[in-house]
Amino acid sequence: MQPIWTLSTATIPILIAFASLAAGFEASPVDHLARAGVAGYPEVQQALDRACTSCHSGDAPARGLRLDSWEHIVAGSEDRTAVIPFHAERSPLLALATRLEGGPHPAELGEAELTETEIESIRAWIDDGARSAEGEVPYSEPGQLLYVANQGVATVAIIDMGTNRVVRIIDLQELGFPPNCMPHHIVVEPDGSHWYLSLIAADVVLKFDRSNQLVARLDIERPGLLALDPESDLLYVARSMVAVNPPSTIGVVRRTDMTMEQVDTFLPRPHAVAIRPGSATVFTASLAVNTVAAIDPLEETVELADLGGDRPHTFIGLAVSPDARWMVGTTELTSQVFVFDLDRLPDMIPVDSIPVNPAPWHPVFTPDGRQVYVGNNWGNSVTVIDMETREVKTVIEGRGIAQPHGSAVSPDGKYAYVSSRNLEMPDGHSKAGHRYAPRYDLGDNATAGTVVVIDTDTQEIVKVIEVPEYGSGLGTAAPRTP
Repeated sequence: MQPIWTLSTATIPILIAFASLAAGFEASPVDHLARAGVAGYPEVQQALDRACTSCHSGDAPARGLRLDSWEHIVAGSEDRTAVIPFHAERSPLLALATRLEGGPHPAELGEAELTETEIESIRAWIDDGARSAEGEVPYSEPGQLLYVANQGVATVAIIDMGTNRVVRIIDLQELGFPPNCMPHHIVVEPDGSHWYLSLIAADVVLKFDRSNQLVARLDIERPGLLALDPESDLLYVARSMVAVNPPSTIGVVRRTDMTMEQVDTFLPRPHAVAIRPGSATVFTASLAVNTVAAIDPLEETVELADLGGDRPHTFIGLAVSPDARWMVGTTELTSQVFVFDLDRLPDMIPVDSIPVNPAPWHPVFTPDGRQVYVGNNWGNSVTVIDMETREVKTVIEGRGIAQPHGSAVSPDGKYAYVSSRNLEMPDGHSKAGHRYAPRYDLGDNATAGTVVVIDTDTQEIVKVIEVPEYGSGLGTAAPRTP
């Protein structure tokens, strides 16, 4: 047993005054006519009626998309959102009308295309919130939300898990961060009131409220994975794997005021991190050595467990079961899922190891604790583990799984979500034919990220949600165990 509070450096939070109101969910109904120079819905509908609704209306509209009313535009099609409020450039409706390879839609079909004036009206309307004639902003009262860090393009995509549609995109460059700030991982308060985002290259952790307003920031060197304790005010920040020689500390952050203590783990490159609810014990594991640490902030102690092995495991992710009994840890280089019995603490030696496809990444438990989902980053697959037998239940492959990274499960346990990077990789790093081809070729979207939606009963992919480049960490408000 070793003392852990060897380093204490408080960081004063910096409140951000320029948070963008445009990205928020709360929007008061405002008559569109009151905003001079902004196109309103009636003007947009008139343009769509002229050029689009001959095909996109009725009971069997083209590609399942009706454009003959505000309600239908907002509903989108079965496979995608048509408009993303306040973000015209990433709205499929505008993209297909301006950037589709082979000619903008519907010109590529030999039909009359939208005029430049009409396109600019649609662009202005979406950037103003895609409001109805009465001023209502779409998706202003979403249900359970899934946050997707898009590491390649400095954005966060927000998905409504009730409809499995992208309803907002947060552009971090609009908040003053560089395009290479590398948003990586997200955790969410149990009540959904705030969410936290690590930016690797910007050396910062950000705090947003439910309306996506940036309310605080915390400076910390090369932040990576995050773990939120639902029973206390603490947030834990580990180090990114892109940091070659980061500090051996993790950040212990008080969420209410975003002040921090840095706690020594006595491990090189602490990366994986997870909290055991109800005990205040936090776990971390190293990328460089085969050692796991159990840290008790109240007792100010750390227990180290050497797992042995003839080569590095390189721990990527840790996850604790909803009942706080079990923990799983994934290893990149040995492709194992280790199982820890937390009732045996301080004994941290795994009680089982489950071989899986190459490079398992972020694991997640279903709300009942019976299954674990983990994407295999080098194997372009998702492994499903039966935690009652501690065996692989099935391996899922298919469209949209392309270097899987983050994972999450809906609160009702109906769906598992796995994000993918979809990057060009060297031979041997990922299986052949791994790239996902977006539904529409827009000229610059070949590396679009994805989030696959998996039915946890049938273990089938029921939807592929396209998100901006390099889908990495996922975050949602985890259901509380009764």
